[in-house]
Amino acid sequence: MHDLDEAAVFKRLYEPSPRAFFLLFYTTHCSQCKIARARIERVMQNGTFEVDFFTCNLDDAPRVSEHFGIRSVPVCMTYNKKGEQHRVEYALKSEAVYESMVLGVNAQKGDPKSRLLGF
Repeated sequence: MHDLDEAAVFKRLYEPSPRAFFLLFYTTHCSQCKIARARIERVMQNGTFEVDFFTCNLDDAPRVSEHFGIRSVPVCMTYNKKGEQHRVEYALKSEAVYESMVLGVNAQKGDPKSRLLGF
């Protein structure tokens, strides 16, 4: 996972890219954000995805927070490779939810239900 500053977040959102991406917005002292990050890292380790994973510390990126109207963290967003927002999840979620977010924009499509159920 790569941490993006404010300018890099806007660049990624508005400049074309050939890859889908996953964004985790967090704050420094948020314990649920740390748990979310650990869950997302496990998802990354358990699969091969054609998705870029990014984080952004909202303590250092107030314009990003304003742009999206974020009032609580953690917040996760996925964007497809066309740069269109696919899904947004607020608050701490299960590992399965994060995995389904990634699978929803992953270029290598599989059956997300079978993956989540483990067969």
